[in-house]
Amino acid sequence: MNINTYIQSGILELYVLNLLEPPERAEVQDMICLYPSIKEEVEKLELKLEADVRQAAVTPPSTLKEKIYASIQEMERAKQVDFDWTALGLIDQNTDYKAWYQAVCDRYPKAFQQDNYFKILREDATAKQLLVVSSSDVAEESHDDTYESFLILKGKCMCTVESDTFFLEPGGFTQIPLHTRHQVKIVKGPVVAVVQYIALF
Repeated sequence: MNINTYIQSGILELYVLNLLEPPERAEVQDMICLYPSIKEEVEKLELKLEADVRQAAVTPPSTLKEKIYASIQEMERAKQVDFDWTALGLIDQNTDYKAWYQAVCDRYPKAFQQDNYFKILREDATAKQLLVVSSSDVAEESHDDTYESFLILKGKCMCTVESDTFFLEPGGFTQIPLHTRHQVKIVKGPVVAVVQYIALF
């Protein structure tokens, strides 16, 4: 094989530009291993390509980063404002927790990076729904005029309702009866949950 003819054929330029089909690319790689002069030529072409790219590069305006960041923030605010949390309905044992999980991920992604977080999602005459992220146990309490329930989106907790103890993981739901002592202990945290309160009329 005439090495100079091979080098001048243009195949090495196509190799450096990653424009060869897999069989041809494999052939060039074999030639690089066999012939030092071909390896040297490929290295020269790669350096030239890098230099050309750097020379043609355009420095973005200094304000571009701020504009991109502001645009992202505006999009996040728009998602939070436009979404109607009532569309997901009241949570119960049949609730699709994945729909809630996705809705929260889309609008409050930073919540999943926090150890503790609190956000009111809905508050009207029907119900109050909160997004709660907690790494701390919830002390014993009871409610006399409000039905409390919660749906776990992430993590694992142990619930004690009077003398009954059970575990809840993603998709787990429970409703606390009125006048009932209950507490929650974090098993695998932080726990992300939708907590719902419905007043007794």
